[in-house]
Order: sequence, then C-alpha cells, then structure tokens
Amino acid sequence: MTRDPYTLRDALASALEALPAPERFPEPSDADLARRLAERLRRDLLPRMGSADAPLLLVAIAGPNNVGKSTLFNALVGSSLSPARPEGGLTKQCLAAAHPETWTGALKDFLTRRYDTVPVAPGDAAPVDQPGPAGRLYLVLADAVPRGLLVMDTPDFDSVYRENRERAEALLVTVDVLVFVVSRQTYQNAALVDFLRAAVGHGRPYLLVYNEASREEVARGHLDKLASDVGHPPLARYLAPHQPDVEAGLRPLATEPLDGRPALSALLGQAEHARELKARALEASLADARAEMESVARAATRAASEPERLRQRLRHELESVGATAALKAVPADVLIDAFRDELDARSQFHKWVRLPFRGLATALTFVSRKVRQSFTGPEPEGTQTPSLAVDATLTDGVRRLVEAFAPEVAAWRGDARTREKLAEAFGASTLSKLEEPLGFESLHAHAADRATLYGYCRELVAAELQGGMREELLQALTTLVYSVPSGAAAAVTVATGGFGHDAVVWAGTLLSTPLMERFVDLLGAQVRARVTRRWADAHGSTLARALEARFFSGVLGHLDGLADDWKHTATRLEAARGALA
Repeated sequence: MTRDPYTLRDALASALEALPAPERFPEPSDADLARRLAERLRRDLLPRMGSADAPLLLVAIAGPNNVGKSTLFNALVGSSLSPARPEGGLTKQCLAAAHPETWTGALKDFLTRRYDTVPVAPGDAAPVDQPGPAGRLYLVLADAVPRGLLVMDTPDFDSVYRENRERAEALLVTVDVLVFVVSRQTYQNAALVDFLRAAVGHGRPYLLVYNEASREEVARGHLDKLASDVGHPPLARYLAPHQPDVEAGLRPLATEPLDGRPALSALLGQAEHARELKARALEASLADARAEMESVARAATRAASEPERLRQRLRHELESVGATAALKAVPADVLIDAFRDELDARSQFHKWVRLPFRGLATALTFVSRKVRQSFTGPEPEGTQTPSLAVDATLTDGVRRLVEAFAPEVAAWRGDARTREKLAEAFGASTLSKLEEPLGFESLHAHAADRATLYGYCRELVAAELQGGMREELLQALTTLVYSVPSGAAAAVTVATGGFGHDAVVWAGTLLSTPLMERFVDLLGAQVRARVTRRWADAHGSTLARALEARFFSGVLGHLDGLADDWKHTATRLEAARGALA
C-alpha cells in the first residue's frame, strides 16, 4: 500500500510531540511502553521518512548474557573490536562497525539523526564496558565491513536488567535486521522470549543463531520452539558448533546456514538484499508504532481517570456544601414578588385597583417595623442573621470536606507534584484559612441568582394558575389585602392577630410575609419546595465556585490540567495511529 510520506511524517511528529515524559505514567509498564514508542519515533521512523532511500542496512546482534554476541560481532566485522571473554557481560553500551565511507555525506547525517554517535579513533578501544546513556553508539570504521552495512553489538538485556535493556531497546527499535543469538541453555527462557517478541514485534526481519550447537536435529527443535513462542518465523537460521579455537581467540566464530539460506555474511553484506529488508523493516516498525500508540493512548486514558475522579468528586462535594448553605437563607420575597407580578399581568382590573396602595405599602414598612418593635423590643445582640448562618455552614462544610479527602493524599500513585498539591489542599494550610472571615458578603444578595430565581418563579406561578376559580380567588384576596386602610392596619397590628395581623405585616414588609405565603400555597403544595430547591441549586453553585476560588483553586486547576493533558495525549495518539493505517 502506497502512503503519502508527508502525511506519515506529520502523524509521526504529532505523536512524538504528544508523548509525555515516561516517568509521568503511574504504572512502570506504561512508562516502559511510552519510552519505547518515543525511541521508535525519534530514532527510527522520523529519520526513515527523511532518508527512506539511504543505502545502509542496520543490523544489531542481541541476546542474553554470555551467549557469544560479541564473538559473532567480531566475526562479522573481521576484527576483534568488541570485548569477548568467557566471563561475559562485558558490553554495557552499543558498539557499531561500518565502512569508512559510512561516516561521510548523507549517511553520516542519517546516523547522527538516529543515534548519539561517538566515532572511535583508529587503534583506540571503545569504552563499551562502562555504563552510558541510552541511544549512544560508539562507531568503529573498518575497511573489512562491507559497504552499505552497519553492524551493532548490544548489551546483554538480562544483565543489570533495566539499565542494559533500556540501552539495547533504544537502538533495537531502529534496526532493519535483528540477529538473535541463543544456546541450548537459553532458548526457552521466558525473559528471552518476551524480549525477542517485543524486539521483532509485527514482522521485523530477524535471524536466529544457535551457538554451541552439539547436534543439528536438537538445534532445529529448539529453534522451532523459539520461533513458535515469538509468533512469526525468522528470515533465516544458523548453527555455530562448539569451536575450542574460538574460545581461545585463535579463530573467528563460524556459522552454518540451515534451510538452504545464504551464508550469514552474504545475506547481510550483499546490496541485493538490503532494499527488501529495509522495506520489510519499515512496514514492521509502522505496525509496531500503531500498536504502541494504541496501548499508550489507553494508558493515557487510564492515567487521566484518577485526576478526573478527584476533580469531579471535589466539585461535587463543594456543590453539596454550597447547596446546604444556600438553604439557610432562601429569599422568599422573590417568590412573593413573582406571584404578585404574575397576578398583575393577568388582570388589568385588579392591577389598577391595587396600584394606588403600592406606595402606601412601601411607606408602612418603616412605621409597622417601629410599631412591632415598641411591643417586642429590639432584637437581642448576637442573634445569628441568615448571612452568618450561611457562612458558618460553608466553614463547617469545608472542614468536613478536608477531613474526608485526607486519605486521597496517601492513596495517590501518580506524580509527586500532584501529591504535593493534594497535601496542601487537604491539610493544615486550608484549615488555617477557615479561621479567617470568608469574605462572601457580596454573594449573600447575589443579583444574578435572584433574577434567575425570579424568572423561574414567574414561569412556575403562571403554570400553576391556569385560570379558573382559583385564580379569581387569589386575585380578589390580593386586592383585598392591598385595600386595608393604613389606620385600620396599624390598629390591627397592635390589637389583633390572625388574618388582620398577617395583612398588615405583609403590607409593612413589602409582601414577604406569612399571608402572601399562604396565598402562594393555594397554588399547590410543591411550589415552595420547588422554589427552595431551585435556589439551593443555583445559589449553591455560586457559593461552591466561591469556595473553589478561596480554598481549592490551586489543586483543582492542577487536576484540570493533568486530566486534560492526558486526554489530549490519548486523542492525538489515536489520530496519529489512524493516519498510519
């Protein structure tokens, strides 16, 4: 299938840019997968897109500790360049050999884009027995290496396991052909099978070399078993019989092909094979990248789930605290105003009858309050106002929330920065802020929330009236209340209770009194409850946002960014994966 190279390159570059640092993944296995994908994109696929026709076949020799990798490497390059001694485990960094023409022009550029390439001066020994960074490649230039071939000797993946494996994988994802060396002691080792399966992935060409072979039929059986475990067969198989002169350093390692394949040096060193092998390697690497993008996208989605859960839970709890506090001061006058205005809008007659008494009702506000105070006395000091009740409820709610979220800090498995944010938000810092005034005075008469509630009440009253005798009765009663003479009203306030008392108190407090509430109750038993719930939801959200800004803006902003970043990563990786299909 023909692919547009520009589309491929854009998709690969987008995927690499979207990848977070591996250490950010909560699970070590996901971190390893992300690291592997980043190496594949940066060192293999993106350089291939820029130099798809570079006439250079990259071959890596890999295998477990002390299996003969360096010995085979030295045999292929025609010189004892890599340390090969019986104790094994000497190669800790990658060593490569190529013809001197490789380190010139386009080929040199091609290599430097893929690797941290360090040329080794003639006669010097590369310090590959010392640890070094992943992706570093010591390069020896030797005339004995065929033109167009670069051979690598890689560290033992099972010796100092993680460090050596990371160094080996950083280069193995870039090669065209993998030569894997095994022996009768290692061919069915589970770690070896897993490593080889991951290295050759979705069809990358690989060769098997069975070292220290005693009998061919035994070696064939072992190699068949290994290929079956890997999932697809090798391009070719080779035997290396036990050779005492090789151990003594007197002769290079000799290999014998199985199944009629070319000699190992001919298969790797002849240009006629290079283009086919590179094309197969590119298709396999793209298939590996697609699979890894899918897996890393799933890992990113999983990583997003915990900050997503925390931010949703915290905001839900803040909404609950805000709603509970809002119930401490429900503005009943809004419902009464809406009730009165809806009645006026439905009957011009009653509206004009009531209109002259509106000013009188306003004027009586001050007078009736003074009359009541002359009998009841002033309110005692320290009486808790609705605003103070709201603030006290908010403070208690935040304190309980902090206590409830404290275990989340210990349970956090992600990055250290988020743990610090959680500890700060649900610890002593927030509790100390609760000793200070909240500073929410402006929210207690929130004009926007009152306006929204008023609109809801108008709609609710209009839906409940629906004409008929009940509406006529309410119109008449409301007009009657407005028509009480001011003098009589004052007398009734002083001397009586019941209906008359309700009427005057209503007139004197601008319609927010028990009488009008009784009128409202004639609409239906659930009206007041629905209005209360609506206020708790709307004004509770306002209070919740204020609490978030006052106490939890830092942690919620961090959790928002963390969850959104992970989701963005997953989305971009899925998009890039689709472009590679």
